[in-house]
Amino acid sequence: MGVKQKQIIEYYKKFLRLQKVITVIKGPMYSLTTPFLEIDITYACNLRCLNCNRSCRQAPTNDSMTAEQIRKFISESVRHSVKWERIRVLGGEPTLHPDISEILRLLFEYKQGYSPAMRLQLVTNGFGDRVREVLSKVPEDIEIENTKKTSPRNDFRPFNKAPRDSLLYLFADYTNGCWIPPRCGIGLTPYGYYTCAVAGAIDRILGYDLGVKEYSSFEKTFVEQRNKFCGYCGIFRDYLEGVNETRDEKISRSWQQVYRCFRTTPPKLTQY
Repeated sequence: MGVKQKQIIEYYKKFLRLQKVITVIKGPMYSLTTPFLEIDITYACNLRCLNCNRSCRQAPTNDSMTAEQIRKFISESVRHSVKWERIRVLGGEPTLHPDISEILRLLFEYKQGYSPAMRLQLVTNGFGDRVREVLSKVPEDIEIENTKKTSPRNDFRPFNKAPRDSLLYLFADYTNGCWIPPRCGIGLTPYGYYTCAVAGAIDRILGYDLGVKEYSSFEKTFVEQRNKFCGYCGIFRDYLEGVNETRDEKISRSWQQVYRCFRTTPPKLTQY
């Protein structure tokens, strides 16, 4: 059997695995829960990159988390005996949050007092004097992941190419999810917990208001979230089509319509 034939067979295996009937039999490909967490503390950004999977460029907002919400999260984690293995603090650009120092202090105290083996990471674009000044003051015990961007045009997956706009995914089961939760973690946003932080960012555009407001068993709600949001997420396409990064902005028809509605009437989600 030639290489081309093997590739075709592998493609059809993946295609079948995504379908609803196979998913009912085998269950979702990717787990709903994980010991990793990503916290989107703000959607403010000083770059607003093309193809941003938080829609900071496409649908800017001033929504952000408060220090009080971080305290609530920590209290819930301790009350439910949750010791996260890794917490990543993101945005937007997290260093633009006016309370970034307090938020990092609270999370570091949680790590020291309750989960000392946990990795605490701050993810930044590293762009601009203000960002660099904040980074210079971050305690050494907090890991900094600096992507060192210099412009809004970077290699990103075409996040706004919605699979729901392609016939390839007509019968796809979106509860399969993708690689983000097991690799990056579930998400916590100003609106609650999500199957991933990207789903939370999609919800702020669509307005379904599906964020889980209290720490509990997420699984039922996370399945609903996947059904609602993964059909809009271009990253879902990675499994079947591979990783195709681009520096050009790609926006399929569903997203064009959604962003038009957002610009006219931004939805109001309840807060975590």
